[in-house]
Amino acid sequence: MNSGRSDGTWSITTRVIVYAAIGAALYAVFNWTTFAIQIPGSQNVSIRPHFGLVTFFGFAFGPVAGFLVGFVGNTVGDQLAWGSAFGSWWWSVANGLAGLIAGLFPVWMASRMTSLSSRAMTAAVAGVVGTVVGFLFIWIELIIQPELGFNTILTGEYIPTVVGNSIAAAIVTPILIYAWEPLREQLGR
Repeated sequence: MNSGRSDGTWSITTRVIVYAAIGAALYAVFNWTTFAIQIPGSQNVSIRPHFGLVTFFGFAFGPVAGFLVGFVGNTVGDQLAWGSAFGSWWWSVANGLAGLIAGLFPVWMASRMTSLSSRAMTAAVAGVVGTVVGFLFIWIELIIQPELGFNTILTGEYIPTVVGNSIAAAIVTPILIYAWEPLREQLGR
């Protein structure tokens, strides 16, 4: 099955920008308006089902689109929700990195994704791996806010964030792949 990326993995085309803008807008609006389930014992961390948009857009449209959806969508969502877009910029970068990493999976796994179900399963794995690796970036808080300490960042932020976002990515990303693939084929992408 064609991944739909004939322009190259790192190409910044009009198509990539349009899909990234759509994804970032959706992610920002959902960040601002939708419910999130607070994870007990965390530092204001919650399960956000809409996080699956970040990994979906990366997986479906490439690493550049995935990074832009995560970074721009989280930045704009923070501005809308909290009135501060760059108070915690490292979280926006971490969201972007999760989308970028999920976007690399179709390149690495293209020969193994021979059916819609294998693409959906790979998308779920890509979402979880992208989340686990991408959110390692939040450890920059040890430099920026050393008073938090290693244990607080690990148990109060990193682990709850990775668990919550991995659940969302593992469920939402393949569902969106199942919805998108027939449309992609109809559009000839």
